[in-house]
Formats: sequence, structure tokens, C-alpha cells
Amino acid sequence: MNFKTHNHINAKTTKRFKLYKSGKLWLVAGVTFCSFVGSAIINDQIAHADTVTVAKTATTVTRTTVSADSKTSNDSASSDTVSTTANKVANTASNIAHQPNSATTNLNTSQAATATSSTTTKAASSILSQADSETANSNTSQAVTATSSAATEAVSSAANQTGQKVSSSNNKSHEATAHTTSAASGSINQVSSTAIKSATSTENTNKATSVASNAAKHQATTTKKADLNLTTVTASTPETDVWTIGDTTRPRVDVVDVASYQSAMTQSDYNKLKAAGVKTVIIKTTEGTGYTNPVALAQAKMANAAGLNVDFYHYATFNTADTAQMEATNMANFLVKNNVSKKVLLFADMEDAKTYTVNATANLNTFWSVLNALGYTNHGVYTSNTYLYRDAVIKTVGQSRVWRAQYPYTPSANNLWNTDDGAWQFSSTALLPSGSDYTGYIDVSICYNGLTEDSAGTNTFSTPNEFVNQYHWEGNKLYFYGSNGQPITGFRHYGNNKLEYYGSDHAQYRNRYLTAANNQLYYFGSNGDAITGLRHYANNKLEYYGTDHIQYRNRYATVGNNKLYYFGSNGDAISGLRHDGNNK
Repeated sequence: MNFKTHNHINAKTTKRFKLYKSGKLWLVAGVTFCSFVGSAIINDQIAHADTVTVAKTATTVTRTTVSADSKTSNDSASSDTVSTTANKVANTASNIAHQPNSATTNLNTSQAATATSSTTTKAASSILSQADSETANSNTSQAVTATSSAATEAVSSAANQTGQKVSSSNNKSHEATAHTTSAASGSINQVSSTAIKSATSTENTNKATSVASNAAKHQATTTKKADLNLTTVTASTPETDVWTIGDTTRPRVDVVDVASYQSAMTQSDYNKLKAAGVKTVIIKTTEGTGYTNPVALAQAKMANAAGLNVDFYHYATFNTADTAQMEATNMANFLVKNNVSKKVLLFADMEDAKTYTVNATANLNTFWSVLNALGYTNHGVYTSNTYLYRDAVIKTVGQSRVWRAQYPYTPSANNLWNTDDGAWQFSSTALLPSGSDYTGYIDVSICYNGLTEDSAGTNTFSTPNEFVNQYHWEGNKLYFYGSNGQPITGFRHYGNNKLEYYGSDHAQYRNRYLTAANNQLYYFGSNGDAITGLRHYANNKLEYYGTDHIQYRNRYATVGNNKLYYFGSNGDAISGLRHDGNNK
């Protein structure tokens, strides 16, 4: 200050200037103090540091703007608009950043808080210096608006970047949050300083106003897009990957299973599966009590023609013994009608929640008993670890005959699961080898112990012309196929008054009794024929069967040289005294 001037010192002006400078210094000191206090609070344990940091940064813009306005502008309406916009942006950025995968470490929280505190102090000092230059009220207000808008865009951009990081890698989301928050703080500080300096002229102010307006509009769009992107990421779930059969980095593919969904597969497709090393095709035959796969027969014949073994499965829905019997009959009808070999391996597909019951073991055993009666005794169970009564149904066949479904996200040849089971279905999103006609997904499995190949091989069906009006042995059981090529049941009269009987499983009765209608008893000998005449058995016991093969009971029989026998109510010939009639 020049005291040699002839101008008189205006005491009032001098006093007012000192008070003004004093007030400004106190304000700077107060803002700095609040910044350090805020930094200390933020350094406490916080669940989501990314949320707190972004919110604090946006709040800095709001508070700074208000301070500048109180010193340099009387345009309170513009100031309120800037403050409100900044708050809304802060909330938006906070909501975007506050996602379930955004867990930040204490170190990141501390760094973010320090950056925020520093930004607050620098911004306050810069704005106060600008206020001291006594720029026009309108110019300052416009500059503040530009500052807030640019800062808002920086926060929104940082938040959007955070969303992209979350989408690419959830495990790295805490690192992305820390870097993004720091970048947002630096951007706010830089933009704030630049915008305030540019407000020294009306022309620059107008340009800043235009840029701020456009930035605000762009921010609204960016924020909306960020919300949508993050919503999509949060809702998505990992799925098993898609790959092609023949990929050696995957578990070996021994088995594929098909249903009507794969009806478009051609003979060429099955040939390609055989060439790729697949050994077995498991085909769905039936479901519930009334459904039959309309293409099961064609699928099995194409698989056989390609040299592939065929097994069948029934999709179970039963939860009582009665419905289990009905569903087994549904499958049996398909097997018998199509002359399916008794050697074929049959699976019960136990995955439907309708089958949940404490009687799961008993119900499945009932299902098996119906098939056993027809000679289909080769059984296995398909299930998964999520099936509520998994152990109960496995109990009916044993673990070595279990075909278990469990899908890794990326199946690997170096990481095999469920190796104690018979087979493991490890993917439902495999593709047929290149050049196949069918391009949809197919289920694939690896077999550990030969379970799925323990079947009829390529002889899935018995040719009707092969067994017509003739006997056919399978193991130690004898069957007789009638004129229609089907195994018979019930009595069969043949030859000179000869009689034989075939049970509900179509197997011939040998060395056993049969009680038929009206409590008539028959006995079939070691050759399968019903006997006639005397039969000695056990400890000197004797019974007699007439020419009609029916056992005598409560009646006389004259045999040989006029020998008379009497057979009691149990069919045995009596010995000793017998009282009969009136004291006889």
C-alpha cells in the first residue's frame, strides 16, 4: 500500500477490507479443519468403501459450490440448482457403486478418503481465491454451474467404469472401485480449477455454460445406461460352457442320452458319434403312466446300425406303490411290444420332485418287481445330488449301478467327479462333432466301470421272425414265442395231452406247483410238463394227478393192478385207518 500518495486514507474502507480478509482466513481454516475431521471419520471401518467415497466426493462439489456462491454471487436460485443437481448425481453414483460384489478393503477406504479430503481443501482454496478477484456475480454463478456439471459427469463416468469392472470380474471389483473413486476425485479437482479460471470473461462463461448444459444431459443418459448394465450383470448367473464332442480337454464321452428333443438326429449323426469314440446311447422310452417317446424305436435302431450299444430309461413321476406299478407297466408295454431283449439295461430316472416321499425305496422296488416279472432284471438308477431321496433310490441297485448327473461350469479331463458311481453325466450343453446334421445340445457322460455297456450291445431287439412258434432260452429261463413273435403267458397245451405253463414274466414253470382257478393244483416237472399219475416226494409222501393234470384231493384213485388210494384234503395219500361215513 502506497502511503506517500496525496490521497487521504479512507478509514472505513480499510477497516472493511481487514474484516473481509480476516473472515476469509477464518473460513479457509474452518473448511480445512472440517476436511481433516471428515477424513478421520471415513477411515473408520466401513462395509462398502466404494459407496462412501463416491458419495463424499459428490458432496464436496455441492459444499464448495455453496461456499463460492455465498462469497461471490447473489444468484441464489442458480446456486440451489447446482447444489440439487450435484446431490442427485451423488446419489445416483452411490447407488451404482453400491452393488453386492463391491466389497473394498480398509486400505482402499483410507486412500479414497484421503483423496477426497485433499480435493475438498484444494477446491475450497481455489474458489475463495476466485471470490477475492471480485468477478461479476453472473460470471461466477455460471462457472460454478460448469464446475458442478463437469464434476457430475466425472463421477458418473467413474461409476459406469465400476459397473464394467464388476461385469468382467467379480473377484476384482474391489480393485476397480478403489481406482475409479480416486480417478473421480482427481477429475473433480481438475475440472473445478479449470472451470473457475475460465470464468474471467463473459465469453468464456457462456462457453462454460453451454458445455455444462450438454454435460448434464450426457450424464443423465450415461447414468441410466450404467443402471441398466449393472442390473443385467447382477441378474446373470454362470452356466456350463458349450463345447464339441471330441475335445480332449474334456472328460471322455462314453455315453450320450437322447429323448424326443433330439428327434432331428440322423443316421449320419449316430455314425459320427461312433467315430468320435462314443459307445452307448441311452434313450428315453416312457414317462409317467401314459407317455411314450414316439421316436424311441427309430433312435434305437439308428444307434444299433451305427454299432452303438443301446440302453433305455423311464422318467418317473410315481409317489405310491400303485402308481409305481402303473408306470412300470407303461415301460414294459414298450419293451414287450418292440421285442426288446431281456439283456437291455433299464434306468429309472429319479429326479422329479413328484417322486419325493419317505417310501421312495419301496416304491422304486415295486417298479423293479414289475419289470423283473417280465424278465427285465438289468437295472440302474439315474439321479443327482440335489434329489431329496437320492440315497433311498440308490439303495435299490447299489452305488456301482448309479448314473449320476452333476455339471461343472467347465468340465475338465483332469478333474473327474463321482468316480465311485457307475457313470457320471457331466454336461448337458455338448455339441455333436463338426459336420453333424443335428446342431442342438446333447447330454454326455463318462462310464467308469462298464455299467452302461452291460447290456444287449447292438442286439437291442429280437427279430420277430427269429422266434415264431418256438422255444428260446435266455440264461436258465425258457420262453415260448407264439405265432406273433411274442413270448406267451399262461397254459400251453401241446402234443399228446401235454401241458406247460408260463408265468407273468413269460418264463416256463419248472419243478413247481401252480394253483389255478377254483383252487386247482398242478405240478410241473423238471421238463416243464404238468405231471399225471402218482408222484412220490419228500419222506414217503405220495400225491396223484389225473389225466387232466389236476391233483386229487379228498377222493379215491385206482392205480395199476387195482390198487386203491385215498388222497386227503392236502392232496397226500393217507396211510393207516380212515373213518368214513356211518361208523365205517
